[in-house]
Amino acid sequence: MSKTLRLTMLMLLGLALTGCAGVASTSSEPRLYWRGMLVQDSQGFWFEPCGQTVRHSVNLQDAIFEREYARQTLGDGWPVYVETFGRVTDGGVALIEPVLIGGSLKACDFHVPGIQLRGVSSRDQAVFDLRERQIRVHYRGSLYQLGFERPEVERLGNKRRWQQSMASAGGRKEHQLLLEIEKRGCEGPQGGWYALTLGAEVDGRFYSGCARLGELEHWRLFTRYRTADSLTTRRLSLQLEPDGRARLLEDYLNQQPVIEHNGRWHLSDSARLTVRLDTPVAGMEQALQFRPGLDGRLVLTRFHPAYGRELELIPSGVSMLQHEDLDWWR
Repeated sequence: MSKTLRLTMLMLLGLALTGCAGVASTSSEPRLYWRGMLVQDSQGFWFEPCGQTVRHSVNLQDAIFEREYARQTLGDGWPVYVETFGRVTDGGVALIEPVLIGGSLKACDFHVPGIQLRGVSSRDQAVFDLRERQIRVHYRGSLYQLGFERPEVERLGNKRRWQQSMASAGGRKEHQLLLEIEKRGCEGPQGGWYALTLGAEVDGRFYSGCARLGELEHWRLFTRYRTADSLTTRRLSLQLEPDGRARLLEDYLNQQPVIEHNGRWHLSDSARLTVRLDTPVAGMEQALQFRPGLDGRLVLTRFHPAYGRELELIPSGVSMLQHEDLDWWR
């Protein structure tokens, strides 16, 4: 094998590993976030991602999966919903760390847009929603709710704490909030296993329960994608913002300025990423539709006048799940 060929293969292997990692990270164990169904049959465990019908052979690297699957399955071959970190391997997929195990077969359709974290207490069904600028507290079955300005987080080992106060009733009454989320297993009221435990106090009343990370439609996506280095005719870079803004940069490698297109992106329930650009350039007004792959790559799903049928983009930014306050899994 020639030196040039060996170098090319090493470069391609590096790109593949970057795609599996999804981030430019120094971590020794690159991971992606997946949602889907875990199934066991006579041949072992299989994983079927939400929005797909393809099953992948599974290597369980955490005993929690097997224990919880046995507790929650309804029989041989019955799928159990999971949210988990994992990585692509030669033999299939490795499930590394569970985030949630359990739920109905419709769990793939569940989304909590605009909510970075949600905790629900076992008593009074109090719901604590961590949003970008607020922590909202409301009670299921009641119109009563409180909205606290989101404070700086306190990091205490595996625990994250937020404390805040607010005035209401024309300043005559003050409400107090203490919210703690700990990375510790918790069983929900329907039997689901959650990786996060809730502890809270509102105006002197204590609550405990389970919590889950939100904005599930963002978790499969990254802030930036690019074409592989093997594409020598031009370089594309796609940037996605959590608020739905998108920017596509085109460099034709001809010493001319980089062309920039702005627009919006949307991820559908069927796991299709649509990017619509606001541009007067003919052909570019047609939406780009991608399918996020299990390894984090974006693959064009239909013909586009400017890019044909074969466009593939590799993750080169950070995962959208990496909120500053919610950094247990970094």
